[in-house]
Amino acid sequence: MSTDPMSTELYYSLTVSAVGTSTSAYYSVTPTSNLQMSQGGVTIAPTAAATTLVNLYPTELQIQAPPGFLTGGVTIVTSADVIAGRIVVSPPVNVEVIVTLYGAGSTQLGQFILDPETGTGVFSFPTDPKEGMTAAEALKVMQQQTQR
Repeated sequence: MSTDPMSTELYYSLTVSAVGTSTSAYYSVTPTSNLQMSQGGVTIAPTAAATTLVNLYPTELQIQAPPGFLTGGVTIVTSADVIAGRIVVSPPVNVEVIVTLYGAGSTQLGQFILDPETGTGVFSFPTDPKEGMTAAEALKVMQQQTQR
């Protein structure tokens, strides 16, 4: 987070999804510094109590999901002009894992695709202050994107 009293904190929605996985896997999305993750949500289908876990920390989203479908999203709060980070999938899954950043008006600002059978990747999405959202709009976008 910025220490500049003149900076404005803006909100974005960051999502991660994988459809049609054939194995259970652990997913970790860790953005770089100068931002914080707040509220989030995850949809997993089918669910399996023994293999399902979701943790949301200010600097990391962790998901343990059974085979099938998952989509998760968080609200990013930052004054930075780049939203960057790392995704880890362990073990790697048989489908693409997609990280997408949304801004004002549900506009897609960037997308990173982690190829099938790949365990880690780095994403970086430049932003413009005009693309940021209010907290309420970011929550709405994140909810829409995770309820697919």
